[in-house]
Amino acid sequence: MITVETEERTRSGKLIANRDVANSLLIAFLATGLSYAIGYAFGWAASVDPLEAFAVFTSYSCTYLCVKQRRFNYPVGALSTAAYCLLFWREGLYASMALNAYLTPALLYGWIRWRADTITRPVTRVAWRWVPAYAGVTAAAFWGALRLTSVLGGSFAMTDTVILVGSMLAQFLLDNKKIENWAVWFVVNIVAIWEYFSSGLAIAGLQFVYFLVNAVWGWYIWARDMRGSRRGIEQ
Repeated sequence: MITVETEERTRSGKLIANRDVANSLLIAFLATGLSYAIGYAFGWAASVDPLEAFAVFTSYSCTYLCVKQRRFNYPVGALSTAAYCLLFWREGLYASMALNAYLTPALLYGWIRWRADTITRPVTRVAWRWVPAYAGVTAAAFWGALRLTSVLGGSFAMTDTVILVGSMLAQFLLDNKKIENWAVWFVVNIVAIWEYFSSGLAIAGLQFVYFLVNAVWGWYIWARDMRGSRRGIEQ
């Protein structure tokens, strides 16, 4: 039987979730505007590319919701990855294009794994026994993707492949709420900043500077929640 206290807790949870979504849109709007302002100031952007702006905006919103552990990050992320897929195809960054083409439908897995916000999966660490498996699969995927990207004649084949394989690993860890996902994202973001600035996608590059900071913040927030959950179990 549902009690009044349970109903109030559910209502409060929904209000907080809605507030987080609203905050994510506001942050995305401000961050996208700031990115273009910096781009104009330094001569990195001469005009607003609607496709790039949409991809950047939705990606800002998605990453904030990931840190806040809101399941709504998945539909927002699907919109962002679809837009980035088209953007990278246009720029000849085929590994990055393939990554986003893979992520767009694959985000359904994360949507299922996270479960609803009220009964969301807890944050945990990767068990040591799984580390060799992760390392082996990642190495094999990197070798195969690098060869394919090189054959296709894609731009920045090496770094683009690092972004592709690293992001796939990080997203899988994120979908399973493993705190190590933020460490992998940190490395991916450093590589992406260099590549996107070098390839002329300065606005996307600026976004990954934000993502770099966000990875540190995400680790801190998830680690705090993980410690809180552990104390709750111990009590």
